[in-house]
Amino acid sequence: MAGCVIGIDPGERWIGVARAAAGSSAALPVGTIDLRSSADGGRSELRGLIGDDPVAVLVAGVPVRPDGAMDEQAARFRALGERLADALGAEFAGQEERGTSQGGELPPPRAAGGKARRAGARSAKRMKRERERSHAAAAARILQRWLDERPAREVDALRARRSHAGDAG
Repeated sequence: MAGCVIGIDPGERWIGVARAAAGSSAALPVGTIDLRSSADGGRSELRGLIGDDPVAVLVAGVPVRPDGAMDEQAARFRALGERLADALGAEFAGQEERGTSQGGELPPPRAAGGKARRAGARSAKRMKRERERSHAAAAARILQRWLDERPAREVDALRARRSHAGDAG
C-alpha cells in the first residue's frame, strides 16, 4: 500500500499540518500542533492528526533567504521536519516556503472589562481558531507547491519506495 504525503509549516510555536491522500495530488489542511503543549516535539500530535495511515513523504516548509541560503531558523525547521519524518518512517523533503503564510501572525487579543471582556474571550477563541487555520492553510500551500512541482510519476515512485521499505521492515 502506498502512503499519503504530509506537509508541515513549522514555526517556533505552531506546526501547521496538511495531507495529500495516497494517489491524490490535492493538499488539504488537517490541523495545527501547539509545540508549547507537546511533550515529544509534536510527534504524537502529528500522528493524531493524520491517523494510522502510512506516510510516504513528509514535506517541510523551509524559510530560505532571498539568496537561497539557509539561516539558523531554516536549519532548525529543517531538522524538525527530518525528526518528524523519521518518526513516521517517511522520506523527508524540504520545500521553500516563501509566500505561503499570507498575512503572517494575527495580533494578540486585547484586554477588556465586563461585557466587553466576555466578548473579548469569544473573540480570543475565534482569533486562536483563525490562527490555527492559517498555519494549516500555509502547510497546505507548501505541500501543494511541492506536489505541483513534481511529475505525478515522481511522487508515485516515492510513495512506492516507502511502501516497499515498509514491507521489508
